[in-house]
Amino acid sequence: MTGSKNNQSRSCWIHCSRYPLGLLLAVCVLLLAGCAQGPLDTSRTFHTVVIDPGHGGIDSGVARNHLQEKNLALDVALRLRPKLEAAGFKVVMTRTTDVFIPLNTRAAISNEHSDVFFVSIHFNDSPARYIHGATVYYHTAMSAPMAQTIVNSLGKIAYNRGIMTANFRVLRKNRFPAVLVECGFISNRAEAERCGTAEYREELATRIAQAIIQGRYSVPAEPEFETGW
Repeated sequence: MTGSKNNQSRSCWIHCSRYPLGLLLAVCVLLLAGCAQGPLDTSRTFHTVVIDPGHGGIDSGVARNHLQEKNLALDVALRLRPKLEAAGFKVVMTRTTDVFIPLNTRAAISNEHSDVFFVSIHFNDSPARYIHGATVYYHTAMSAPMAQTIVNSLGKIAYNRGIMTANFRVLRKNRFPAVLVECGFISNRAEAERCGTAEYREELATRIAQAIIQGRYSVPAEPEFETGW
């Protein structure tokens, strides 16, 4: 067996020696680059948070009870940014004004950085007007612990609807841990009234920020369900 392996190794060396070293190095670089495009679990190492305020511009999102989702999402995102910066994170925003950003571009903004956690901010809608509460969606298993931590935190001020898997494009196309936070149902009159106040949106941003910091540095959270809202 040893002689056979030596012959194979000698044959491989002769075969490879026929190609320029530069070409072989280029192939290695391409292979490594291809590997780098796969999922990267930075849930316990990230230094950058990409905040994605949902919708914008021509896409208003949910429009109920005199509120537009795009405006609420942007407001919460802008309140979230300084809280995370104060905790030492670099923050990247997919938008800071009322503009439309394609879903693929939102994911690409995240993917062009390193050591990232991605959070998309949204508000929800339902034809059943009684439905209310906060939900956090994720696509990959590596994102589930942070999703749970965020929804537990929001559950202190809103009904906790738990976490759910979803195939949303901004999650599916993200290389890094990514969640989509539905802060509440503005189709529900009472919840819309709360979401319409600056004080409550400030509290939403605070709860999300606290959860991201906790998820980054502490033990992952267990499911909690608040039923008092």
